[in-house]
Amino acid sequence: MRFVRTNWRLVIATLGGTFSMFLGLCAAAQEGHYGVDHEKWHQDFYAKLKRNDGSRMPCCSQNDCRPTQSRRVSNHYEVKVDGRWLSVPDNTIIDVIAPDGGAHVCAPKQDDYTKGVLFCVILPPDS
Repeated sequence: MRFVRTNWRLVIATLGGTFSMFLGLCAAAQEGHYGVDHEKWHQDFYAKLKRNDGSRMPCCSQNDCRPTQSRRVSNHYEVKVDGRWLSVPDNTIIDVIAPDGGAHVCAPKQDDYTKGVLFCVILPPDS
């Protein structure tokens, strides 16, 4: 009887740990962290995006693009980039719908030099 309880607790602990890791990864994607889920979307989606700022350069460089959250605030949009909400300049919004229908952002990893820099933003269709 004791052997069965020990195994049952181990199974519950393992499932709980796995679920927690899954939630952590999902949360990282929703926070727009650099590199998260980039490979999942690069080949079929990100690699085809071009900047809307007149340069027609690619939006994506290395791991710049990733899924994120978006919101409308007063008269502008904001997206979450590396866990922080950033205002979206109109010329960064690309008029396409992502394969998952969600928000995506192409931006460098945010540091002192690149803070607030956005290359491209894809908003959900209902935005």
